[in-house]
Amino acid sequence: MSKKILTKEELGARLYEYYLKNYGERDTDIWYDQPAVNVMTFGRDGEYISLKAHILTGEIEVFVSER
Repeated sequence: MSKKILTKEELGARLYEYYLKNYGERDTDIWYDQPAVNVMTFGRDGEYISLKAHILTGEIEVFVSER
């Protein structure tokens, strides 16, 4: 049995919910163009933070690097 790939809307919702729960919304966050439908990247406090959702499970991975 194969799993269904999550839709663009489902992926976006999971990423945004994770962002709100784990980082909280700030007016000073700098948002960057999405490189893929399952990735969101923003800048905060001298760091780039990328959130990546697995396309089947919606599980979020976080990648942080210095700006």
